Amino acid sequence: MLKSLSKITRKISSHINRNVTKQNQGHIIALGGGGFSDQPDNLLLDEYLLLQTNKAKPKVLFLPTAGGDHEDYIAKFYRAYNKFNCKPTHLALSKKSMPFKKLEQIVLSQDLIFVGGGSPKFLMQVWRKTGLDRIIKKAWKQGVVLSGMSAGAICWYEDGYQNPKDDIWRRISCLGFLEGSFCPHYDKRGELRSAYRKMISSGEIDSGYGVQDGVALHYVGTELKYIVSSSPDAKAYNVKKSSFRVTEKELKPTYLGILHEAHRLDSKITAKDNDLLIDNTEIVRRYIKLINEHDVTGLLAMTSGDAVFIDSMGIDTKGVTDMRKAWDVLLTFFPDYTIIVKDIISKNGMVAVFGTAKGTLATDGKILAENKFEIPASWTATVENGKITKWRVYADNQPVRKLIEKYRSSK
Repeated sequence: MLKSLSKITRKISSHINRNVTKQNQGHIIALGGGGFSDQPDNLLLDEYLLLQTNKAKPKVLFLPTAGGDHEDYIAKFYRAYNKFNCKPTHLALSKKSMPFKKLEQIVLSQDLIFVGGGSPKFLMQVWRKTGLDRIIKKAWKQGVVLSGMSAGAICWYEDGYQNPKDDIWRRISCLGFLEGSFCPHYDKRGELRSAYRKMISSGEIDSGYGVQDGVALHYVGTELKYIVSSSPDAKAYNVKKSSFRVTEKELKPTYLGILHEAHRLDSKITAKDNDLLIDNTEIVRRYIKLINEHDVTGLLAMTSGDAVFIDSMGIDTKGVTDMRKAWDVLLTFFPDYTIIVKDIISKNGMVAVFGTAKGTLATDGKILAENKFEIPASWTATVENGKITKWRVYADNQPVRKLIEKYRSSK
């Protein structure tokens, strides 16, 4: 009875908290694992975090609290983020105190906060003692991008948990910015996955998400908008109690790894090769400009006669004639379709583009605000003799499909 009452009280409290922050459109990006912590040679998720700040040179704060502010962990952070065009810094709060006002000033001046892995219980103890929990909530409301992996992802949710030495897993109270719970390393640590399911089954913690290494859940406000990954086979699961058992529903992420090989540029590039890479990049930029101008004739003029177009569902369109039809259909459904480029990289004739795609589903000739979408996406283009021979789209098309299904059901 006491456990049930406690859970009801928590739910009421978190409901009030989310209503208070309902208008907040800050971002929270929770990693199951990966990033610079676990995959220092694959920094796609870290790059994704930086891009969400929309700053040319974002300020990044690392909070290694959960790991006891271990020096090796901090050094690993700087090795990774010094590769990017950003301003990295860190705070070691478990080892020395800092006046609240100074702490607040530092945190609120950041564009991105990344919370490291370790002990969720220790993290919450330190943050509540220093007042950082209140400061981070304020930062979230002001638009600072919040992120973290493992314990640094668990902390954003209502329900966290701790594994004591006697293997009895117990709930701990976390920040409660997001509803439910989160389980990292869902593919690597069998005992963690098993314990998570048992805690949900018993009612110790609420339903949530089991997230494998290399996968991130991206929230805008308190709504889960995107699921992205740095590994092609990584997955996430919606884990919840249904009747007398716990069920898992697989969630397919958008794979960001199309840029992975492009980042591994050959160190021995000649001046001539470098000029070619620049030319190919400019060709793709011109191609995207024509897409945004909806100039289908111009697009086809830049396309080879036997070119291939592959959409986000893997459907192939070959040849100029069918490609014209494909573009006409796309622009009929989404007359304001636009690509926003955030990064573009070239290697050996292939150009990789990273950014967002947005548009509005036209219904009965009308463009209504509720039919808008904006999703993270990436594209690859193969360029030969100055023309596009292959164009491929990688994106989570679920938001678009939901709009179409909504329109069909209204008919």
